[in-house]
Amino acid sequence: MLPDDLGDAGKRAFNLASAQVDAMPEPERFRDAVLRFARAVDLVEELREEWIAEGRPKLFTHSNGALVPHPLLKLIAETEKDAARFGRALKLEPDAIKGARGGSTKGRQSSPDRKAPPIVTVNPNIGKL
Repeated sequence: MLPDDLGDAGKRAFNLASAQVDAMPEPERFRDAVLRFARAVDLVEELREEWIAEGRPKLFTHSNGALVPHPLLKLIAETEKDAARFGRALKLEPDAIKGARGGSTKGRQSSPDRKAPPIVTVNPNIGKL
């Protein structure tokens, strides 16, 4: 069920994630993850709107005079990372979807010339009379 408190971006994210999860076995197990993803996407957009309304500030001057990245930029970056992490967990990114379908893992070599050589053991009885 679509939560009432989500904005447009959160609702789109919820619908996208729900459609992906509905194709999985036992989709009800992923409902909390879908909601976390949708809330993170919604928060990113809310923070971005606030940042734009403030004139897109890049830097912020603390009371001690230190010049640092603006707090809203920092929050946007952290929340985008959370949203991306939640999206990967739900297999919403193209690379994650490809990995979910099976197949070879990137970098994995299975050709015969890539296998480790057999372990050679020395028989202590060789050469004894």
